[in-house]
Amino acid sequence: MWRIVAGLAAFLLLGTGAARAEWRRAESPNFILHGDLSESALRERILLLEDFDRLLRTLTPGQEEPALNRLHVYIFPNRAPLGVVRPGIPAGIAGFYMASDDGILAMIDGTNLEAGNEILFHEYAHHFMRQNYALPYPAWYVEGFAEYFSTARFTTRKIDIGQFSRGRVASIVGTAQWLPMERMLSGGPMNLGREQMSAYYAQAWLMTHYFYSTPERQAVLTRLIAAQRGASPVEALRSATGLTPEAFTRELRTYIGRGSIAYRQMERGTPATPATVTITMLPRSARELMAYEAALRVGVGEEQAPAYLQQVRAIAARFPDDPLAMRVQAHIELRHGDAAVADRLLDRLLVTSANDAELLYLKGMRWLLAEESDNPPENAGRTARQWFGRAQRADPNHWQTLYRYAQSLRGEPAFMSENTRNAMLLANQLAPQVHSITMNAASLLISRREYAQAIVLLTPLTGDPHNTGLASAARQMVERAQNAMRAAAPAGSSEPSRPPAAGTPQSE
Repeated sequence: MWRIVAGLAAFLLLGTGAARAEWRRAESPNFILHGDLSESALRERILLLEDFDRLLRTLTPGQEEPALNRLHVYIFPNRAPLGVVRPGIPAGIAGFYMASDDGILAMIDGTNLEAGNEILFHEYAHHFMRQNYALPYPAWYVEGFAEYFSTARFTTRKIDIGQFSRGRVASIVGTAQWLPMERMLSGGPMNLGREQMSAYYAQAWLMTHYFYSTPERQAVLTRLIAAQRGASPVEALRSATGLTPEAFTRELRTYIGRGSIAYRQMERGTPATPATVTITMLPRSARELMAYEAALRVGVGEEQAPAYLQQVRAIAARFPDDPLAMRVQAHIELRHGDAAVADRLLDRLLVTSANDAELLYLKGMRWLLAEESDNPPENAGRTARQWFGRAQRADPNHWQTLYRYAQSLRGEPAFMSENTRNAMLLANQLAPQVHSITMNAASLLISRREYAQAIVLLTPLTGDPHNTGLASAARQMVERAQNAMRAAAPAGSSEPSRPPAAGTPQSE
């Protein structure tokens, strides 16, 4: 159970560690980066992220265009703010990624540049895969893909691809403590001890590195992943590679045991065609509020809310006309404090920012939460939808607005309408990383008897390596949809075929 005191301690450390910080916000086609860095340093970091995104798009098929929603990334001056956003985070964790139905973000402790880059690259690789490849990949490949690309090394004009992490390599070189290949092929990293988990990630990286090392092996990887969707992992390995688990393990030991592994280089895109970057200075309140702004972006737990509300109110009182302070206070007030105060603050902000999609969305949330209260005001749901409508017109790709609009119709006949269905599916398309949206969209489709489409949405979740409970729930919903589809099929007809699968993310 999380403790409120952890959040307060983190706040105190945050205040002292960032006393002379000058926070800025950088925006590029794929990222919104917040950091207490100089303008040149912030530009360098966001261009690095853009080049990493370009690397993934170059080495995976069919994903040339930027994402419709940019990822929020926070670089903090020390580790303390990580505990504000994610209370109880274990010691030694220098960064993480979170996706909730409130928002998606990645954040790191910026004191270690190389480690911070690896964390960001690893998590963004996960984010990229979930955004662009909606398939049930085996857990070892999900983690191996992120590990393989997390070690990319950037120089002024070149990118090294396929480098290694010393910590990962140390887990498997010169040791017999490898996990059995059957375990690697069939399970994820959950429920493993510390040393076993280190071995799991190292072996997942090595398996991916091996398959990405030549075009011929990449073709084998594609066959292996496709085969595993219709056969046991061991049978799929044999059919795709001709190897038993034991033989494949020996092959991998030989591959890494030579003492060196090949890596490739490609030209870095920034020198020739840098991404467009806009940088703005944030107000002085940012040095005290950014951790709370980030926490609210993904949701504050009920145990932390009273302490966070008290702290935000105290900070905002020192910055009475500061737009950031007003925005952060309004957000936490409507969620955990006084809705009337939230209304006044949001109305003040909208006077000068009438087309700000996030402010309009927060006004909608203020009334949606009122509608869901024990004593809802009259027409609260309708008022929420009016604000969500304005937010959607301001930003058609703001997925939170689409999802909450659909949520506001629960219990009403219009919830089953084509319009609500389309809003829910578009929210899922824009933010497939958010599992609650996927599950609710699939549930709506099942209620509308659109079983095949529901199965398509749910299938990627059935093998989630980080959440076995979610995977089990998704499998149960898939089974329910399949049974309903069979029951609805005319006598003598065959079960509809599966929709065609998308390609596997591959290296060049």
